Amino acid sequence: MIGYLRGRLTEKTPDSVIVDVNGVGYEVSVPLSNICILPLVGHESALFIHTHVREDSIRLFGFASLLDRKVFETLIGVTGVGPKLALQLLGPLSGQDLCEAISAGRLAVLTSIPGVGAKTAERLVLELKSKLQKLLTLWEGFSHSTQLTSQDPNSSGTSQSENIPNALWAEPRSPALERAEALRTRSRMLEDLRSGLANLGYKDKQISEMSINFEKRLDSGEPVSLENALRDALRKLSGHLVASSH
Repeated sequence: MIGYLRGRLTEKTPDSVIVDVNGVGYEVSVPLSNICILPLVGHESALFIHTHVREDSIRLFGFASLLDRKVFETLIGVTGVGPKLALQLLGPLSGQDLCEAISAGRLAVLTSIPGVGAKTAERLVLELKSKLQKLLTLWEGFSHSTQLTSQDPNSSGTSQSENIPNALWAEPRSPALERAEALRTRSRMLEDLRSGLANLGYKDKQISEMSINFEKRLDSGEPVSLENALRDALRKLSGHLVASSH
């Protein structure tokens, strides 16, 4: 079983990444909350892996922290909760936030997640409350060194220009070409934002509101990355419930 991968990110979408480890590309499904904190494409990253084996497939699920992986594995141990729903639950919330919500019985937080109804939320609290309380207590005893995001200070940049290798050495480009590339990048970022929120099950109106807000930030000249836009959108759609419930 694969339990850990470290390598260069060669592709990053709203629900998965490809990690190049010594020339072998591993496709890994990752919750959106983790996508937001992973380094940019081209940088080294590391993921704790859950290898999910079925008769007809083998899938890899990756997490930026050991806690997130442990929470995922605890979730799929509940009857009726498969990997897809577990990723849904970890989409808007980090593993720690989800632990706290379930441990405290905050049904409003759980039902704010698309695809999680009242009965599912109640079952999660009933079956996992004590388990996640213990897990959270153990986790709080660990240092932040278990976090596996890259320590490269340039890896969490806020501008898409950092994703261009050797940008300083590139041949001068015409203004028209630069505008065309900027428009393509903008369009791709907006599509990835919409796709990520749609994969989590958010409604068209919510997705439209977040997209318009992102476009306004881009129009203002703010050097906002897709990762920051996704993180801010998730905070606005679900994070306020977590904050208000403490």
